[in-house]
Amino acid sequence: MTVLSLQNGIIYGPVNSKRLGRSLGINLLPTTKKVCSFDCIYCHYGKTTAKTLFPEPNELPTIEQIKIAIEQALKSPIKIDALTFSGNGEPMIHPDFSEIVKIATELKNRYRPQIPLTLLSNSSYLVKAIDIDTLSLINNRIFKLDCADQDSFRIINNPVDDFSITAIIDSLAKLAMALPIIIQTVFIDGTIKNYQGEIFDKWLEAIIKIRPQKIQIYSTDRPVANQQVRMVEDEQLFELAKIISKITEIPTTAYPAQKKR
Repeated sequence: MTVLSLQNGIIYGPVNSKRLGRSLGINLLPTTKKVCSFDCIYCHYGKTTAKTLFPEPNELPTIEQIKIAIEQALKSPIKIDALTFSGNGEPMIHPDFSEIVKIATELKNRYRPQIPLTLLSNSSYLVKAIDIDTLSLINNRIFKLDCADQDSFRIINNPVDDFSITAIIDSLAKLAMALPIIIQTVFIDGTIKNYQGEIFDKWLEAIIKIRPQKIQIYSTDRPVANQQVRMVEDEQLFELAKIISKITEIPTTAYPAQKKR
């Protein structure tokens, strides 16, 4: 099964998102290779070519290039429901992320003030720095947490270096005390299952500690590089959402597959 191609520009889409509607993506990373701090086994862009928290600046789009691309897209007649930092890896690892968020906010407010600015992040950069001023400019702050124990973290997310899942959880909890955040979780089946047993119980404990405003759960309904990863069926996702909401008392939404495999 072939994975999806990388985004070939700074602006891509709009993508028909299950959660965001018609989402116009902002890719702050290279177009020729996947640069990320994780190498998740379910990623629909395949394996991470450059696993790092500190990408080579000369391989990244500049502030001016990003500004021009966002402004042109927002001035166009294209219909969108969200403007989203996502793309070919973890957006927060761009060294000018803070300045880029400010620029995107100014442009959005000028041309499309009704459109929310969204961040899809794997949460890793929060261990290095939590910039409340920058993150407060973003309307939807969506952070990944797929598991809460180190062994599962290494298998599912395969982080750079010796990243600690405990440090990520602590950072998310600290951030959630300052700003409303949303936790997104990809539940997977196959050789490793993170939706049942001890792995799931530890994840629940982490969620209770973090206290996000909302939880979004879904599974992988697109091609992935690791063929041992299987999709959790929609019925199971809806049942999980009920269980999570009851135990944590945090609103949890399950997003079903866009298509069956």
